[in-house]
Amino acid sequence: MRGDIPSLRNRRLVANRGVSTADRRALAALGLALLLWATSFPATHIALSAYAPGQLALARYTLATLVLLAYCILVRAPLPRRADLFPLALTGLLCGTAYQLGFNFGMRTVSSGPAAVLVDTVPILAALFGYFFLREPLGARAVAGIALGFIGTVLIASGEAGAADLSFEPGAGYLLLAALAFSLGSVVQKPLLARLPAVPVTAYYFVAATLGLCVFAPGLPASIAAAPASANWALLFLALFPAALAFALWSYALARLPVAQVSSSLYLVPVLTFPIAWVWLGEVPSALSFGGGAIALAGVLLVQLKRD
Repeated sequence: MRGDIPSLRNRRLVANRGVSTADRRALAALGLALLLWATSFPATHIALSAYAPGQLALARYTLATLVLLAYCILVRAPLPRRADLFPLALTGLLCGTAYQLGFNFGMRTVSSGPAAVLVDTVPILAALFGYFFLREPLGARAVAGIALGFIGTVLIASGEAGAADLSFEPGAGYLLLAALAFSLGSVVQKPLLARLPAVPVTAYYFVAATLGLCVFAPGLPASIAAAPASANWALLFLALFPAALAFALWSYALARLPVAQVSSSLYLVPVLTFPIAWVWLGEVPSALSFGGGAIALAGVLLVQLKRD
């Protein structure tokens, strides 16, 4: 009997290592997705110099959908069940069509600082939706971390706005709708990830997102032909990396971690944007933005810490 105790302990250690490895992979996928989304801000500004917001969204999702579907065909990914079609379509319309249109239209008139505050309401909304619709626990530590992350985002935005004027333009409503759509879409998507792999789920709901954007098809070929090379390269980058790859990685993490834990990591996007904008656009962050970034990072770490 006593000789069985070490083997039992070993089995528990192996099981714990397996869970830890799965979590590390999910967090690594999430980190790469956040990095890619951080690069999307300057790339979107470049692409919007030549494309209307609706046309940019359609072109981006069309290319991304073709890449994801090609991958699914190559690996013979499972097809969705009939019961999955409605939540897949709803996820696509929310996370794809509504979010992308709200983001693109909002970015035309809202500066980057206030835009970051509006978009970073996603962790708050997603955590609430996950609590009410998926019955995911939302403890005091998660609530405190989410609140701390949002405070950090406000400080970042204040620093980028000159620490004096954090006014919101009329297009702010578009960004709020985008945040609401993405938050709700993430909750709708999560049960699908229990039955299907992350990449097929992303590919199938991207089909719905692309169909929802087809109203902007007229004039798109002419816009592509007239756009400068820099805008078309930005479009290609946005389609392959912040769209196809990043959303697949997000789905992979969402399948393995709670909604609040995954969504709270979005507070890192403004932090990751600092070095990118510094190198790419020559924008030097203010001291207030650095302080806000540190607070946002602390909030994310607080949510990511596991309960005993």
